[in-house]
This record gives sequence, structure tokens and C-alpha cells, in this order.
Amino acid sequence: MTLNAVVQNAVMLLALCWLLAFTTRSWNRSGQLSAQLLAGLWFGSACIIGMLITSVGHTGIILDARTVVLSMAGLFGGPLVATIAGTLAGGYRLWLGGPGVVPGLANVVLPIALGLAYGCAYRKRLLGIGFWQLLAFGLLLHLAALALIALMLPNGLGAAAVREAALPALLALPIATATLGVLLKDLLERDKTEQALRFSEARLRAITQAMPDLLMVLDEDGRYLEILCAERSLLYDDPGKLLGRRLHDVMPEEEERRFLDFIQLTLSSDVPQLIEYCLPTQGGLKVFEGRALPLEQPEGQKRAVVWLSRDITERVNTELERRIAAIAFESQQGMLITDAQNRILRVNRAFTRISGYSPAEAIGQTTALLASGKHGPEFYRSMWSSIETTGVWEGEIWNRRKSGEIFPEWLTVSAVRNALGEVTHYVAAFTDITDRKAAEERIHNLAFYDPLTGLPNRRLLLDRLHQAMAANRRGNQLGALMFIDLDNFKNINDLHGHQTGDQVLRIAAERLHAEVRASDTVARLGGDEFVVMLENLGDDPLRAAGQAEHIGMKLLNSLDRPYRLADLALYSSASIGVVLFGAEASSSDELMKRADMSMYEAKISGKNALRFFDPRM
Repeated sequence: MTLNAVVQNAVMLLALCWLLAFTTRSWNRSGQLSAQLLAGLWFGSACIIGMLITSVGHTGIILDARTVVLSMAGLFGGPLVATIAGTLAGGYRLWLGGPGVVPGLANVVLPIALGLAYGCAYRKRLLGIGFWQLLAFGLLLHLAALALIALMLPNGLGAAAVREAALPALLALPIATATLGVLLKDLLERDKTEQALRFSEARLRAITQAMPDLLMVLDEDGRYLEILCAERSLLYDDPGKLLGRRLHDVMPEEEERRFLDFIQLTLSSDVPQLIEYCLPTQGGLKVFEGRALPLEQPEGQKRAVVWLSRDITERVNTELERRIAAIAFESQQGMLITDAQNRILRVNRAFTRISGYSPAEAIGQTTALLASGKHGPEFYRSMWSSIETTGVWEGEIWNRRKSGEIFPEWLTVSAVRNALGEVTHYVAAFTDITDRKAAEERIHNLAFYDPLTGLPNRRLLLDRLHQAMAANRRGNQLGALMFIDLDNFKNINDLHGHQTGDQVLRIAAERLHAEVRASDTVARLGGDEFVVMLENLGDDPLRAAGQAEHIGMKLLNSLDRPYRLADLALYSSASIGVVLFGAEASSSDELMKRADMSMYEAKISGKNALRFFDPRM
């Protein structure tokens, strides 16, 4: 057997195995059973082809490159690939027969065993796989193969076979082993790298598709090179229509200039750049936060940036609402926020101005801090019942300032609930209505009270008279209406002026009020005319008339006393007309007319007198 023949055999087998590895690189992947079966068949077939084209030496030994192929099958393919290849090669060698069949079979088992052992040592990181390591492995392998031939062939054939095969085997086959090993390692590592790249690409694609953001690649001229976006509502147009277009195709010139400046800034910087912008999209006008970094491009291509845009429309709107809420919170209304246990968490400046409590004094306290004590438990039970039922309560309440002053306020309390419907906070807004209450009281006084004397006027008197008449009819009671006119009051006004006359009227009003019961009414109709209404005089007309006459005489005596004003002592008696009212169906106007007529009778009789109404009038 010549060296040339061995080299040719080795080269042919190397080519076959390289073609195998190139076309079926998946045979070394875990779990690819079909690929490993195919690899084992191909390695075994390569061994058979090698034995077919190899001539038999003088000693009957077939020296080919099957040891190279089978050792690499064990090293890179693992037990399954090596077993299939070895079974095919061993079966064929057994079928060929001859005196070298036993060492031939041994040279099938030996490279597989050594290849598997080498692979195990490599996985445990005891040995590396490189050209020189593989060359040493090939030398060791073929020395062992020659030793088996020498030991297994009988009658001196072993020594002759070794002499015949040693030179070509040790010169060609270790190099073939190293060459095939390097080729297979390179191809398999390249396959692993490609697998990793495919996995990385798939992973990156999955991540980008799962991202709610818009990822773009734009060159320095603002041209769209790549667009990745799972949410199409973030795009101005379909990605296929945007690719290759420039920024000025989708936005105003001023905005395009801003974006191009931003791209240039990004390209000149090593750190991420941020930009916030608005853009009309398929989902409407949206606000974006852009983040860009320079992107390495192949030689000869324009520089580019990778641009990640995040939709922050909701965040911007929330921030705007928060600002509006903050401005609203600092309104002229006093406002406070409590937790579910009514502990104050926050107050505004108006709260401090109205209540007198600073934030430091109020926060952490309960709302009982403001309680005035004017409302009973029933009031608060009703208020909280409304809040629990409707979520809100609104009404007038009295609270206490830090100074101790009790003041009226208009209060609105709203409950804040979480997604589970549980109350988490209460928001209270209140307005100090002290001035409004005072104004209402002034309006009420102007409408129903005489501004000079503070007594009820004609409107309030008639209202009370209607109520008294209705009550008397229901209770079968009697009352009396007294019409009072001051005698000679015109002379006081003429001689001393209206200011003095007003003082006399005020004194007269005080005297009248002092002589009647708290349940009775003293009113001023105007000028020097007063009316006194007596209620609950009983059901006996004579007894009622006696009580009315008694009170009337007290009024006459009180009004007949001098009116002392500084150095003046003025006199003005009064004339009183009295009419009883009760169960009869008389109108208030009729009663007023009767009392007025009775008063004129008293004046006609000489003044400073009291007269009861007589139907004969």
C-alpha cells in the first residue's frame, strides 16, 4: 500500500465527511434524533466507500481512513452517531472477510472509543480541540491501530503489515484527523453561532413586538430605514409606506428641522438624548418621549440613530390634571383631605385662613378638631348616612376656629373609593358664610322689622296676626289687637326736629316692649303708630277684655311718663283702641280697621285714653 493511495483515500473521505457536516450540521444538536441517524449513516457510508476504493496490501490488511472518520464521529457526533457509523463500517468489514478481519473490526471499535473518550475529556474541559491537539490525538490513534494489527495478525503477518502500513498511516492519517477535526469543529461552531444569532434575532423580534413603544432607525437625513411597532395606532401611516420616506413627508417643516437637529445632536454624543414631541397618528394626536442613540452602520452608508418613542399622552394628561387639581385645591374655598378614619392628611391655605390652624397643627388630627358642639349626634348620623349612601353630603354646619369663635360654613364632603369600592379618603370643601348669614339677617330685618325701633313692621305683624287668628280658632282662644297712636307727637317733630322725634319713638318702643309678655307682639306701623297683639287670653270674653284693659292701662301709664333727652323733658301721651278676636271669622284687615276706629274714639274722648271696639261705631 503506497502513501499516495492512503492520501487519496483520506482526502476522499475528508471531502465526504465535510460535505456531510456542511449539509447536516444539525446532527450535533441535542434532541435532533433524525439528524443524528442521518449523520451516523453518512459517516458509516463514508467508511464503506473508503474501503471499496482502497486496494488490499500484500498482508491482506485494508488500510484506509476509516479510523479518521470514526474517531471524529465519536468526538463530535456522540455515542449514537458513532455507534451507527461503527455498525455499518464493522458489518461491511466483516462481510469482506480475509485474514485482517479481526484487526479490521478492532480498528472500528478503537477510534470510536478514543473519539468518545476525547469528547468526554473536552466536555469536562480537560482537553481542548485545536489543530495540534487533534494532530497528537491522530498520532496516538494510529499508533494504537498499528499496535493492534501487530498483535492480532498471526504467523508474523502482524510485523509485515506494520512495516507495510506504518509509514503511510503515520504520515497521512494523523494530519487527516487534525484536518477533519478542525473542519468539523469550525462548521459546528459556526452552526452554533448561527443558531445563537437566529435565537437572538427571534428573541429580539419577540421583545420588540411585545414592546408598547415605537422603534425606528433613521439616517442623518431623516430617512426611515427601519420601523418596528406592534401598536399601529402609534404610527402616522403604515410602516411599509413610511420606509424610505423622509421626515418632511410626514410632519411640518418646523418640526422636521427640530428632529434633524436632534438627530445631529445624538450622532455627536455618546449618551442617550431625549426629546418630547407631539405628532398626529392613526390613533389621534399623541405626545411622545423620544430616546435616541447612534447606531453603527456598514462602511459607505450614512450615519444613523436608533430611536425609541414612548407614548406619554396619558402621563402628560395625568400631569395636567394633577396641576389643575393642585390649582383647584389652592382655591378660595377651605379644603382638607382625610383618610378613611377622618385623620387630616392635607389642607390648603384657605383652610388656614378660615380656621386659624396651620398645616402642622391640623395634619394628623381628626376633623373633631373643628367641632363646635352646636350639633347633636343625630345631625352627624344623618350626615354620615348620606355620605355612605350617596358618596356626598352638602349643607350648612357650624364649626369652631382656633380662636374659639364659632362660625357658620357651607360644607361639601365627598368620599373617595378605590377599585374595590372601599372608602380610602374624604375630601371636604367649605366656605365661611358668616358674612352671607349677616347679610341674610340684614335683608330679613329690612323686610320684616322697622329700622328705627327694631320692632316688627306691618308685614311681620300681619303674618303673626294670621297665625294667631288660626291658632285661636283651633284652640277656641281669644286675643286682643291694640292700635296705639302717640298724642301731640307732631308738635315734638315741629318744635324739636325729626331727630328728637325719632329718639322719642325709640323710647316709646322700648316702653311698650317692656310692659308686655314675651309671647306678645309689639309692632310699629309707621310714624307714631304702634300695634300690640296679645295672645292666649282665654276663652271668656269678659276675662279676656279685663286682661286687655289691664295691659292697656299699663301701656298708657308708661307712655305718659316724661321723655328725657339730654336737657329736654318732653311729654306725649297715647290713645289706644282695642279689639278682641277669636272664633269669629274676621279678616286681619277688618281687625286692623276696628282697632284703628277704636283708637280714634279714644282721641275724640280727650286723648290719653283706651277704648274697646263697639259694633255701633
